[in-house]
Amino acid sequence: LEVASFLREVASASSTLNSVVAVRKPEPIPEVRGRQRRTMSGTVYPQPTAFEENSNVGIGNVFPPEFANRDADAPHAAIDLEQFFCRCPIAGTISCIRWAGQIKGQQKAKKGKPKEGKERQSKKFDHCCFVSMALEDGFTNVSVKVFCTGRLQTTGCRDGAMSLAACRTISESLRAISQDPMAQKHALIKGDFSPSVGNKIAYDAPTNVRLEKESVLGVFDLGFRQQGFSINMHELRLLLRHPDNRDRIYKVNVPHSDEKKKVDRFQGVGVYVNREFLGSHNNVFVSIFPTGKCTVTAAPSVAQANKVAEVIGKLVVDLFVQCRKRDLDAPPAKRAKKKK
Repeated sequence: LEVASFLREVASASSTLNSVVAVRKPEPIPEVRGRQRRTMSGTVYPQPTAFEENSNVGIGNVFPPEFANRDADAPHAAIDLEQFFCRCPIAGTISCIRWAGQIKGQQKAKKGKPKEGKERQSKKFDHCCFVSMALEDGFTNVSVKVFCTGRLQTTGCRDGAMSLAACRTISESLRAISQDPMAQKHALIKGDFSPSVGNKIAYDAPTNVRLEKESVLGVFDLGFRQQGFSINMHELRLLLRHPDNRDRIYKVNVPHSDEKKKVDRFQGVGVYVNREFLGSHNNVFVSIFPTGKCTVTAAPSVAQANKVAEVIGKLVVDLFVQCRKRDLDAPPAKRAKKKK
């Protein structure tokens, strides 16, 4: 359930990021004299920008390492989610807590008409608590899923530091619960140990909290629109699928065009950059759009995302140089004779 939840959040965040970049209407490109001449002197080559992180989905943990291990011989500990929901204070940055169809605090109203059966379906989600909070710099839609295993999953954060700050907020709540009047009678963390040990684990949560895994989402620009060019998507697909690039490119996806053709010219190409080339555990997905905008989804770190941007930038700019030279070397088209 935790893995499936993590993958759903990453897919949702990447879909939102891709839709924003794809549908964004490009600004008019100013016409520059000399850019269309049949000599290389008028060509200004695109300059890719650095990767910019826009969103971060993190996986954290508040249990000590010996209790976070899921091996059969490892000591077992679990958060009582019902107790956490009832006793977690709505204070500071925390604005709302949801569990098993119950809501505590002020829930933000969602846009659009609610779907039928939504409330009934939400009661099934008793495997985790949803904690909503507002963090610094205007990030008011940060959400943390609290699992009984001590795992925390963050969404709506800007970067890894903000994901860790969200996890730290949960750990401070666990410490506050371990010191409330009900702590002696109702243990928050249960396992093969006395209630006092469970309260000690909850009290030490701010010390043990850590970010174990993160998925970085963001954008970079190849610089085509700024120089008055767009990417030839057909040529790009041929280049990415070429056997010479097999060590760098694992797979190429071509999305279906919009049925109404409203955003057909913004349709991009999805590329999986090879994990062995990146030195990563997973292939990293990149969407490339004709305007030169690229989105990176599910990169394990900012360093890996920067490496992906470097690989894609070199491939696409090299393709541009080849196509540009070929166009310039081609004989000029004959003008059609005017009929009298």
